[in-house]
Amino acid sequence: MKTAFAIGFATVLLAGAAQAQNISTGQTNSANIKSALNATITDVQKDVSLTSAAIANSLTIEGSSAGYINNTQRFVGDAVSELNGTINDVGGDVSMTSAAIANSATINVDWASSINNYQTASYDPTATLNATISDVEGDISATAAALSNSATIEGDYGYLGSTQLNGAAVNARAAVTIRDVDATVQATAAAIGNSLTVKGF
Repeated sequence: MKTAFAIGFATVLLAGAAQAQNISTGQTNSANIKSALNATITDVQKDVSLTSAAIANSLTIEGSSAGYINNTQRFVGDAVSELNGTINDVGGDVSMTSAAIANSATINVDWASSINNYQTASYDPTATLNATISDVEGDISATAAALSNSATIEGDYGYLGSTQLNGAAVNARAAVTIRDVDATVQATAAAIGNSLTVKGF
């Protein structure tokens, strides 16, 4: 009876170990990534959303359990995003976003034995927003964001190691003219070299 119990317990342990997965990823960008949006919009009864995004390396990992997760991202290219927009006479909300991102990683796992994140950027992400907005009944959000290395890690883990190296200029430019708005206005220009968010431990 004791022998049977021991065999059964060992089987459960092996089955649990067999279900654990290991993930190792590598992304390298050495080319130019460019995005441009020119828009003129008038007489809209609902919401308006404009986005120009240039993203070199992007990773999303989601799951229940893993033995280890290793992420490596290298950026030696050029990420440039430009958004030029003229918007008037809108009945809802207006959102305008220009984003240039070198390396972005999102890891969300219930459990991992170890997580390793390595990101390096050596050229200049640049985001430009030129906006003229008028006669809007809803909220307005206008954002120019340039990021070299960004990582969000959420979950439970045994070990976490993260390295972010930025050797580049990071440029965010926003020129915004807004008038005749009935609700909230938010305008943002953000240039970020390294950003790490860790949650859930």
